[in-house]
Amino acid sequence: MHQLSNTRRQMLLATLAAPTLAGLPSFAQAQMPQQSKIIVGFAAGGGADLIARLLADKMRDGLPPGSQIIVDNRTGAGGKIAVDALRASPADGSAMLLAPLVTPVLSQLTYNHPGYNPATDMTPIGMVGLFQFALAIPPSLPAKNMAEFVTWLKANKDKANYGSPSPGSLPHFFGIMLGRSIGVDMVHVPYKGGAPMLVDLMGGQIACGMDTHIELTELHKAGKIRILSSFGEKRSATLPDIPTMAELGFKDATGSGWYSLWAPAKTPPATIAVLNKALNGALATAEIKEKFARTGTEVATSTPEGLEKFRLAEIEKWRPVIVASGFKAD
Repeated sequence: MHQLSNTRRQMLLATLAAPTLAGLPSFAQAQMPQQSKIIVGFAAGGGADLIARLLADKMRDGLPPGSQIIVDNRTGAGGKIAVDALRASPADGSAMLLAPLVTPVLSQLTYNHPGYNPATDMTPIGMVGLFQFALAIPPSLPAKNMAEFVTWLKANKDKANYGSPSPGSLPHFFGIMLGRSIGVDMVHVPYKGGAPMLVDLMGGQIACGMDTHIELTELHKAGKIRILSSFGEKRSATLPDIPTMAELGFKDATGSGWYSLWAPAKTPPATIAVLNKALNGALATAEIKEKFARTGTEVATSTPEGLEKFRLAEIEKWRPVIVASGFKAD
């Protein structure tokens, strides 16, 4: 999700460093259930599902002895089915929702009637992780770096287009950001998934494509595409030689995806405190950090209050971009 601007990143980092674990309620005070579930709005086997299963395994260590956490996949309706499942669950710590950026932020901006309000239907537990996006071009283009590509775009405005895995996705909106930053009106070419977009990118049918680092890296290393820049605020550990848009002077073309964990509305603060402690404890382990990295995800933690402040900041960040795109999901 996200682009933590410097100010917003400092805000989030401040919540991480704060002594939030001191004086948290005991399990007895919170009356934690023996069995809980993490609801995921995506099918088993995908990146979000893997993140949820890793959390389910490790968060148990921070809960009462004998606690169990299962993963409940509720796919469909752009994540709304998963949100509805959370809303229908008891507010006692027995249900959590692993939500990507689209659920608490983009849904509120792209739908006229999203069907839920994160501020009133969900209770924040904490941040989980960030994942980066990048821009890549076909190897047939003459540009070897972002500066040369921008020069090429300005000289070939009739070919200035970009592909994304779907309309309304973050890559769609990154293209709007980038076009505004470089002063070129880039035409969006939406695809039904990342795979067909990458096929056309490799074949030179589009000038550039935008997707997650994890989807682009192997093709880049094989020389089938050329990654020129990342939209993240810092360089990716997997591609440390690739500069960020901000480094290159395009400070308005920055952002990341992110995951966060939520409980039903009206979940008691004592229960949220225990869940936050268990979540942050799991995220602090070397095993989680390593396995997250394999999915292209970087651990990010927060207090519940920090997550809600960050959510509101992200809404304000993405609102003008989505308005400029003209995209509406309904």
